[in-house]
Amino acid sequence: MNHYCALALMCLTLAACDKKEAPAAADSPKPSAASETTAAPPAVAAPPAVVDVATLPVEEDFEADAEKELTVANLSAKLDDLDKEISAP
Repeated sequence: MNHYCALALMCLTLAACDKKEAPAAADSPKPSAASETTAAPPAVAAPPAVVDVATLPVEEDFEADAEKELTVANLSAKLDDLDKEISAP
């Protein structure tokens, strides 16, 4: 019988813990106007950067340099260098 009483008491305790508190009463103090004026203004996002597409380098800009630097003898070494550069954090 004591086990049933203890079990019932635990169930009632858990049920009481699940109750949510009532909303704050109307008599709770509201923030004063002075504290509202001292709040920091919201941050303003920076405008997006303007990119001039005509000045971006393209494949053709690098072809002349690539023809001078790349040879049959050093091709695999250059590819290894590029692989290391790409995989580096």
